[in-house]
Amino acid sequence: MVNETVPKVELHCHLIGTLNAKLLREIVLAGDPVLVRPEALRAVGFGEGPRGFADWLDRVEPYKSAGWRDFLPVLERHMERLVEQHVVYAEMMISPMMFPRDLGALVDAFAEFQDWVRERERGRLQVEFLFLVPRSLPDEIIDEDIARCVALARSGGICGISIAGLEQNCPASRFARMFDVLKDHGLGIEVHAGELGGSSEVVEALDIGRADRIGHGISAFQDEGLIYRLCEENVHIEFCPTSNLKMGAAKDMASHPIGLARDLKMNFSINTDDPGAFDCDMNSEFALVAGTFHFGDEDFAAVATNSLAARFQPNLRFGDRLKELAGVEADRKNFVLTE
Repeated sequence: MVNETVPKVELHCHLIGTLNAKLLREIVLAGDPVLVRPEALRAVGFGEGPRGFADWLDRVEPYKSAGWRDFLPVLERHMERLVEQHVVYAEMMISPMMFPRDLGALVDAFAEFQDWVRERERGRLQVEFLFLVPRSLPDEIIDEDIARCVALARSGGICGISIAGLEQNCPASRFARMFDVLKDHGLGIEVHAGELGGSSEVVEALDIGRADRIGHGISAFQDEGLIYRLCEENVHIEFCPTSNLKMGAAKDMASHPIGLARDLKMNFSINTDDPGAFDCDMNSEFALVAGTFHFGDEDFAAVATNSLAARFQPNLRFGDRLKELAGVEADRKNFVLTE
């Protein structure tokens, strides 16, 4: 099936969200430590919505404050799964809490983390990272996180940031200074908006957040003027179909806006969001879209090239399949190729 073999690019996936019982069992069998018993995890069911996801987050609580070394067995197995699904480039959202607070120690630890990842790419897959900034972040920590992001931008660590969390009562405008500073340092900005909130949050993400990409963006399609703007400005939207269904952002797949986005030739990607929590992977997401909206070869090719063009890391360390996509993308965006 085309959805299984087509080269894929994923831009919206939380590292902690890859945790599920099967992955943890594999880690245990390999003799590596885990912080949560595999049998303690279960995926969010359809109809459970935010409460089901909150329950899942409670179950993975020990990983919220875990260090980067604790995540290595998880990331290693997830990377192998991405390769099996023909993913050639992936950006993942990770918590700053995984690394030391001291700036010097942070840069050193992140460099070690990156070296570990590069060794396991082996020319099959390129993995980059975004720091995840929760909307609920206390005001007194915002400046500290700006300094940490700038330090990693200068050292070639993270390629962007992601603002995530419940939109209600936590406006993106709180981070206006962060957006300005990080833009000046060349970091990409992704804002989760229009998932469970209204279209006004998407407008705020664009006007104040200076967002390069919108995570989810479902409610934007309730506003014709905003749809027009997204098209005109070629804003990239990170769709996460199964997540959107299980969280209640879309009532069913037939009404999901990804079909309209395809028909309007909009700029979007197909992603898993939290594949462990929502019991999905890139192949199943592509199959879901293909089965509902009859995406074919040309549709998936457009998704792949648009997704790669929307990436935050300009440098590509690529294998043959990524070279093919880069060749198509060359006419769309200037970028640097590195061997």
